[in-house]
Amino acid sequence: MTFEQMRIFLEAAHFGSFTHAAERLGLTQSAVSVSIKKLEEKHDVSLFDRSGRRLMLTEAGQVLLSEAERILRDVELTIRRVESRRPAAPSGIVACTSNAYDFWMPEIFTRVAAANPMEVDLVRGTVEEVAAWVMRGTADFGVTNAMPSHPQFRQVGVFVDRLILCGSPERARQVPGDLSWANLTGQAPILWEQSELTQTLVPALAAHRADPNRLAHPGLRLSSTMAVVSALQGQRYIGVVPERAVRPLLASGMLVRIGLLEIPVHYWMFALRERDIDPLAAHVARAASSAAHREALLQPVEQV
Repeated sequence: MTFEQMRIFLEAAHFGSFTHAAERLGLTQSAVSVSIKKLEEKHDVSLFDRSGRRLMLTEAGQVLLSEAERILRDVELTIRRVESRRPAAPSGIVACTSNAYDFWMPEIFTRVAAANPMEVDLVRGTVEEVAAWVMRGTADFGVTNAMPSHPQFRQVGVFVDRLILCGSPERARQVPGDLSWANLTGQAPILWEQSELTQTLVPALAAHRADPNRLAHPGLRLSSTMAVVSALQGQRYIGVVPERAVRPLLASGMLVRIGLLEIPVHYWMFALRERDIDPLAAHVARAASSAAHREALLQPVEQV
């Protein structure tokens, strides 16, 4: 299986159409169809169910989708790693989990750049991917909300976000003013991001004797903060979201904070022990503190 076949398969899988995949890749529809057919014949599997109007992945296709995405991400990151060692433009690769990448690191590194001459290439991955990239040396530093426990890592706490309850103004008015962990179940279902933050949120809920299984929506799983925020604006639900992600919406009044319940989310920068992490981590911590302080002054948070 070649990288080109993987790319063709991924485009077809993502769009559910050989035609759209061909348009994206600058190929003919027949070239895409032949490439997929050769994959299926070589490995004696069906990757797509072609019986409907839209291509649907088979079980074998689902397996290949997950693995091909991982492999091509690793290849792309390796290429970036090699290019970062060009003498004319030395740089470092910092791998981050999604909320750090989306809501913290770009602003932080615009501030860090003024004090640190290293060019930074930010990449996004899961907690497991970030740790693996740093372990292999594919990334220089990692930033995640899970403190790495491997003895080969040196880690430094760099900033703290908070998970808070939010909802639309209309939905928030339906919540009693004495909301506590003990009566939180009465507001179920509650939405939250079912990804990296789950490993922070679920243990914290359990520690407060708030059963996550009774709080979670029985059928709706959202895999990003922005998906949760979008659902909250529909006015039916309240949800647990990172404070930094929703500050603009809190300031505009589109969402309001509900009660005072909160869960801290600690972010850690880490690297292999032989790398000196302290100077960059100190720059990151100062930049994060400065950004958080500025936002607190400029964007007052409404509570109900």
